[in-house]
Amino acid sequence: MRLKSLSTPEDNVTHGDHSLTHEQFEDLFDPNRDGGYPGNHVAFRHVVNVLHERGARRLVEVGVGSGNAIPIFAGAGLDFYGFDNKPEMVSKSASAMKNNGLPENHISWGDIEDSISLSPVRNSGPFDGLVAMGVLPHVAHERAALRNMWQLVKPGGTIFVECRNKLFSLVTFNRFTYEFIMEDLLGDVDQDVREASSEFLKTRLDTEMPPRPTGHAAKQHNPLDVDHLFTDAGFVNVSVVPFHYHAAIPRLEKTLGGPFRTESIKLENEPSGWRGLFLCSAFMVEAQRPE
Repeated sequence: MRLKSLSTPEDNVTHGDHSLTHEQFEDLFDPNRDGGYPGNHVAFRHVVNVLHERGARRLVEVGVGSGNAIPIFAGAGLDFYGFDNKPEMVSKSASAMKNNGLPENHISWGDIEDSISLSPVRNSGPFDGLVAMGVLPHVAHERAALRNMWQLVKPGGTIFVECRNKLFSLVTFNRFTYEFIMEDLLGDVDQDVREASSEFLKTRLDTEMPPRPTGHAAKQHNPLDVDHLFTDAGFVNVSVVPFHYHAAIPRLEKTLGGPFRTESIKLENEPSGWRGLFLCSAFMVEAQRPE
């Protein structure tokens, strides 16, 4: 596993014709917006910096959603495309493109797990870069999704794929902690040892939180072994980039309020990188299609 810290912030949001306005920038850090934490923004900042360093010009977003990232990437001078498997999101993103003076036809419907549905966006490619936030945790067929990403970028192109961090469960002190220890760490030990461990943990962890989902549960990935998913799909130079830091145990966020958020944002550029393996609820996998 190769570990990278978030790249040093640079003012790359002003290189294009559709620069991010001061009002838009302030809105990204509004504590009342998107749960009050600009996690995706710090990830996008890293994406923009890396693509800028590599001379990239064209970017496609998988799962474009309502188009919140459009002014960021367009403001960085990137020729932006996006697709989503939900028609209502396609409509919202197309409107966002129009509102930013960009071509609406750069947004299309498509399912990253179905190569046939990707014909419209493939015909617009290949792309220098691809970003997929909140996608891999929800796909049923990871390899198919990653192979389709491989096909959308040109040789030498870079992908940035968000994963939910399974190691983060070690500092949540809840059901996720219990499940990680019992299943991932102690899954193959003697049953008596497992039962004793279970009894010990249940008296110290909030094992009822968060409540178990009744339907689809988002998949978590271990940053220590996630690289094989990407190398098996044909990518090289695979790196893990942690983001969305938590400055304390997550359950203290509501109690601490502003200081929790402020200190968490400060950590987004801490240089060690390894602390993010435990303090970050997410990480990006940065990888390249071979030349």
